[in-house]
Amino acid sequence: MDSIPLEDRSSLVLNIQYRNLLGLVMKLTRSAQNVLDYLVSILPSVRPGRPETFKTYGEVHRALGLPGIPRELVNQGLGTLADAVSEAGLPGITGLVVTQEELVPGKGYFSLYGRQPDDFQWWEDEIKKVIAFDWSPYSLTAKPATSLKPSSKTPVASDGKKLERVETTTYRILRETLLARRVKELHKYECQICGETIELVDGRRYAEAHHIQPLGSPHNGPDELGNIICVCPNHHAMLDYFSIPLKYNEIITHADHEINDEYISYHNKEHQSRKS
Repeated sequence: MDSIPLEDRSSLVLNIQYRNLLGLVMKLTRSAQNVLDYLVSILPSVRPGRPETFKTYGEVHRALGLPGIPRELVNQGLGTLADAVSEAGLPGITGLVVTQEELVPGKGYFSLYGRQPDDFQWWEDEIKKVIAFDWSPYSLTAKPATSLKPSSKTPVASDGKKLERVETTTYRILRETLLARRVKELHKYECQICGETIELVDGRRYAEAHHIQPLGSPHNGPDELGNIICVCPNHHAMLDYFSIPLKYNEIITHADHEINDEYISYHNKEHQSRKS
């Protein structure tokens, strides 16, 4: 097969870029363009793998002065932008919009790219592409791509010691929050002990997730569904302090969430030791 001359290859690349640009622009509504412009404007402060440097739905919603509640952002430009960017083959910039509770994108972000909702390594890599990409043809708020590249140097603490890398910790925390959300969703945010839930002003329900055998020293409980229970704040506090025992036959269950007896036994032993 004959090779493509250099000048033709350059023309081919430009044509592809032009088609991507044209395709994106044609599909962006004004509201979607506003979301893109805002996300591009925050790129200098974004750090891959550190979702606390991203923006929550509420922050984006307020910054754009949109009516309604933050979750409506999906239908106020974010969803259209996500679809258009994906179809144009551009980096997934909508991954910069995260929930306030878990600091992760909505499930639709991962599914749009055929990824599992806990594929945080892919998410981090995608954000790196977002930062390195030249958005200037697509947004007037874009800065030159070279100014957006994060420093490769490891920061040094005041005592001269290198700061510990936080990626592993970040992924662990994100995984914990996703498992906790899964349990709460299965039980419709109703306490598995008393059956109560808390209704928020915006109509959402609120509950908390408790690790029956607590994580970390000295308990070293595992991070898995069988060690998590959905509870109201009152029962969460009681369980945290091992103030009450857990009886398996009195816990409200779900077919897709089976609590491991081993962790209930651990909790009850801790409860007994504090009574004596």
